[in-house]
Amino acid sequence: MTLKGGLNFMQSKTRWWILGTGGTAVVVVISLAGYLLFAPGPPSSHAASATTAEQPAATADSVAQDYAHSFGALETTAAAQLTDDPTAATAALTVVYKNMSNARLTASLVGPVANNAATMNVDWHAGTLDLAYQAPLQLVQRNGKWLVHWSDADIHPELAKGQSLTLRTTPGGSSLTDRDGKPLALDAVPKTLKAGVQQAIGGDLQAVDGHSITIVDTTGADVKTLQTQEGAKKAAYALTIDTATQAAAQKAVDGFQGAATIVALQASTGEILGIATNSAFDSGSLSPLTGTFPPGSTFKIVTSTAALQHGLTSNSTVSCPNTVHIGPRTIPNEGTLKLGAAPDYATPLIQAFAQSCNTTFAQVAANLGANDLPTAARQLGLGVDFDIPGITTNTGRVDAATDEVDRAVDGFGQGTDLVSPFGMAVVAATVHNGQVPTPVLIRGQQSTADGKVAAPPASVLTQVRSMMREVCTSGTARALAPLAGTYGKTGTAEVGDGPAHGWFVGYRNDVAFAVLLPHADSSAPAVTLAGSFLRAIG
Repeated sequence: MTLKGGLNFMQSKTRWWILGTGGTAVVVVISLAGYLLFAPGPPSSHAASATTAEQPAATADSVAQDYAHSFGALETTAAAQLTDDPTAATAALTVVYKNMSNARLTASLVGPVANNAATMNVDWHAGTLDLAYQAPLQLVQRNGKWLVHWSDADIHPELAKGQSLTLRTTPGGSSLTDRDGKPLALDAVPKTLKAGVQQAIGGDLQAVDGHSITIVDTTGADVKTLQTQEGAKKAAYALTIDTATQAAAQKAVDGFQGAATIVALQASTGEILGIATNSAFDSGSLSPLTGTFPPGSTFKIVTSTAALQHGLTSNSTVSCPNTVHIGPRTIPNEGTLKLGAAPDYATPLIQAFAQSCNTTFAQVAANLGANDLPTAARQLGLGVDFDIPGITTNTGRVDAATDEVDRAVDGFGQGTDLVSPFGMAVVAATVHNGQVPTPVLIRGQQSTADGKVAAPPASVLTQVRSMMREVCTSGTARALAPLAGTYGKTGTAEVGDGPAHGWFVGYRNDVAFAVLLPHADSSAPAVTLAGSFLRAIG
């Protein structure tokens, strides 16, 4: 049994050993199979064919095609690298593309390369100008590569070494100038006038520019003009604006902190020389052309004109007490002003005018007829309806007054009278010129006047002039005495409970003007501003 049991034990161990040996054999077999499967063998024909081949060299045709494409696309570097002299090509292409930057360029190759030569179609477009030509290209081989042989003639066949093309533009459309023929851009037209001018002639100012393409040398000097296309010009327009007068007016109003405007006319012709407003005036939505304001004592020009046609002279004796009673109304002078001695306070009319005596002119106006002030106003241009190409205007309104109190208050500009700065400039021009001018802004475009009447008699205007001169020598504008030949009238116009408007209206040489400073509370700043303006224009 022992033997039998031992035998059984050995059989069991033998089976375990065989199993273990068999496992080893399996591992060996698998490893060998893996080796045989993945071991390197002779190269296959498929692997050899998968090797990447080098790109073939560019042909002359492809180089010429690529150059034409890059040239037409304004690709400086790409085009230059396709030539045998990239440095020179880059320099030349940079210049021509800059000179011709406002033109459109197209380029294409004409057919294949033949005998190392190709032809490129080139077309430059600028406005209505179209310059088309053919540029010959020579192809050369350098180090086994095809390249375009660089020459400035590759840009245009007539270019010599160092030459280039340039585009020149001649502004078309209609030209706009000031009164002296100096070019005037629409943006340079005074802001108060710009919209009207643009409406009147703006369509004609739409430019159709002219162009030319020229060969130039290295200094930019013209060598030869290849093609020209004239711009379309419809007409030439000249505004009556005087650049120096406009600049002086603008500088004067811009130097004033409050609202300010100046209107200046050529007295002898009515041509508008300048109209200036400052930002404070503009911010109030005010207009020197159509806005109407109480005239204050500047209206005494009208009252004097009426009185001188109804029995008075500039030397007539009138009364200037500090206050006067007309009907139920008490009318005062400014401050403590009174002229002459009590009880009559007698003074010449010219002195009452120069010192701006309200009580005098209230009495004078009260003694006039109901229509005398409106008639005199119309004789001086107030109430006349002007139709002026390029601008809309309103000179003002003076109504008839049947009540003596109403006439009295109207007589010194504090009643229902309303005037514009433009209207008062017309008044000043009429006094200087002897007749109402018809204002003009665009030369060659006729203005018309509705309601215009004959001017006052020359003898009357002569006296009004002497009265306005007295204002500037010994009166309320005597600060302007050093400015020889200045004539004017001050005005302080009360407006409700707010500060009064300040006016100064007059002329010097052939320039008639009106200065208005809304709510300046006095005419003194208007006199100062007018002085700055007049000194600037000389």
